[in-house]
Amino acid sequence: MSLESKVRKVLGRFPYEITFEIRDGVVFLDGEVEAYEEWVEIGLAVGSIKGVEGVVNRIKWKDYPEEELRRKEELRRKLYEENKGRIIGEYDVVIIGGGVAGTAIARELSKYRLKVALLEKATDVSVGASKANNGMIHPGVAPKRGTLKAKLNVRGNAMYDELARDLGVKFKRVGSLWLITPRTLQKYRRYLPGPFYKFVSAYIFPYLVKLKGMLNGVKGIRIIRGEGIWKLEPKATREAWAAVYVPSTGILDPYDLVVALAENAIANGVEIHLETEVVGFIREGETIKGVVTNRGTFLARYVVNAAGVFADEIAELAGSREYTIHPRKGVILLFDKELEGWVNHCVTELRFPAPAHTKGGGINPTVHGNILWGPTAVEVPDKTDTSVHPEEIEEILERYREIYPDFPRHRIIRYFAGVRAPTFTEDFIIRPAKWVKNLLHVAGIQSPGLASAPAIAEYAVEQLRSMGLILEPKPDFNPHREPIPRASEMSLEELDRRIKEDPRWGNIVCTCEMVSEAEIVEAIRRGASTLDAIKRRTRLGMGTCQGGYCTLKAAEILSRELGIPISQVVKENGGRLFNGAVRGEEP
Repeated sequence: MSLESKVRKVLGRFPYEITFEIRDGVVFLDGEVEAYEEWVEIGLAVGSIKGVEGVVNRIKWKDYPEEELRRKEELRRKLYEENKGRIIGEYDVVIIGGGVAGTAIARELSKYRLKVALLEKATDVSVGASKANNGMIHPGVAPKRGTLKAKLNVRGNAMYDELARDLGVKFKRVGSLWLITPRTLQKYRRYLPGPFYKFVSAYIFPYLVKLKGMLNGVKGIRIIRGEGIWKLEPKATREAWAAVYVPSTGILDPYDLVVALAENAIANGVEIHLETEVVGFIREGETIKGVVTNRGTFLARYVVNAAGVFADEIAELAGSREYTIHPRKGVILLFDKELEGWVNHCVTELRFPAPAHTKGGGINPTVHGNILWGPTAVEVPDKTDTSVHPEEIEEILERYREIYPDFPRHRIIRYFAGVRAPTFTEDFIIRPAKWVKNLLHVAGIQSPGLASAPAIAEYAVEQLRSMGLILEPKPDFNPHREPIPRASEMSLEELDRRIKEDPRWGNIVCTCEMVSEAEIVEAIRRGASTLDAIKRRTRLGMGTCQGGYCTLKAAEILSRELGIPISQVVKENGGRLFNGAVRGEEP
């Protein structure tokens, strides 16, 4: 059956007049539906067809934000006309997007004799999905076999020990423990009489999970039963019949990683331009000559589109729209780190069939002792929707309460949400653009994007090589980055020595996390110009009181160090230097 026939057959299942065209494996959809949920359903159905390389979903739904999009486009065009003639500089590679994929690619490219710029429209790196996830370095069991996700997940996971050491990022391989309970195959219980249901759940199903992981290349998977489960997780439910243990699962702070990647890239010659929004491209035929931003034009030989949830819009501006991002929000609950020890591994209860297009979330420790519950997975029409509603909190508490029945769920200190950037094919898209010669797509980087990031960077750079970029190794590349020293991790003797050298080490601004004035000043020196940027680099305000005690003090320090009135200090705004690279400043 031809691809056209397959698409027509799938669209025939829906009660709408949907037209389509196919170009080089990319399906373009047009029409109208009643609800946004139907827009998502149709896109996913077409994206699942074998042979479809991308879905551009131009279907409109009842509340389609046409007027809002029109105003946005008008502003872009205005900024484009104002800035296209103002040349910032010439670069071998311009990367769009300052999340984990963009910064990892920037660092990878900094190993070579190249002039590289990374453009980020926000006031700091890691302000999108990269900061708002649970920090799990997934082992690679979940992705579908044969996908790019599966390949890069397993490779990326294996790279983290060395990468974390080089960058001074806290990283722990805590392992995953996936519990098999009477609820695991509940949907099929009526087909499996009595003891046979438990036999299938406890003995056959775990081996199927293990086999899936082994086929993806994940090593060390074990099946555990009885007391072996509670030796690993003493407080987990006693209902567990079995568990699948995957030792390679790791945890880290995702924003800590992104900041470290950015700092190391800059130390090796990459420029990072913040508050720099891409508004268009200058093209000659099928080749991009310049990336136009609200700050001016960056002339480029190659362009990498790693713009997260906005990657499809960047692709559209470049003339190679090959996919549509459908935002998927995930809510996470953060518990007080006084509960450290309640959870030792990344724990979840397996439910089959699993929720569509998500690994299902779970309960995870963090490298600093907090415990996270979540995330959820909800399709939302707004790419910036990071709202959290009471019913979403209740959903998480209800979903995971049976894993740890006695867990003190009232000890929540914060909740937050991030927005994933999936395409309708539900795989990473890392390939040269089909209709622009020097554009590389790095799109659809949703979970396990964090785990895959080092391998994504490797893979992307090899794609650039295949496109013609000459990669000459840089002999003086320095892979190491020193983190900001933390008073909370020092011995009393070391802290006393530092206080004698610099009294600011003795001024503890954040008592919950024991963050000193000296650490805040160092974060500002490295480029933090907002309260949230300081928070990401020092953990200021991340403790039990969530900044109730220290925020004003930090604002006063920021005001003093930047030489601005305290009224200009905000959570996310800026216009200062980022460790020596242009950060939203006039050149």
